[in-house]
Amino acid sequence: MDGVIVDFDGYALKLDLTADEIKKRPGAYLSMEPMPGAIEAVRMLIGMGFDVWAATKPPTGVALAYSEKAAWIFEHLPELRSRLIITHDKGLLGDGGDYLIDDRPHQANCDRFAGTLIVFREGNGWPEILDQFRKCSTSTGQSSNATASS
Repeated sequence: MDGVIVDFDGYALKLDLTADEIKKRPGAYLSMEPMPGAIEAVRMLIGMGFDVWAATKPPTGVALAYSEKAAWIFEHLPELRSRLIITHDKGLLGDGGDYLIDDRPHQANCDRFAGTLIVFREGNGWPEILDQFRKCSTSTGQSSNATASS
């Protein structure tokens, strides 16, 4: 979620707080804005026939973050309310035909993800990623699982 669907860095910058301070701050995850174009992009992926899930790595030992991340999805992407995975190990998710979109692939064992890892970064944001999925969708004619994560 953070950095792909949710603008964690923008929130930290706005409040001039470190990532560690944000992670422990009650209400922080509820107050974050969506990444530009993220809500529309997720809905477009669903519209293309992809089985979309949200996956997120919670900060270790911060129980409140779990419920706040879920509440954020309920509010902003209610169509994913039963498609939320909270895990410290994203390498356990999916299979060879699935996609994982992540901004920090060096964390949460993303390198062990069995499918295709798409790195969300400057120059490879939602417009570029949607183009990749459009090509994939038209070339295979099949739908796969697309997981937007952080």
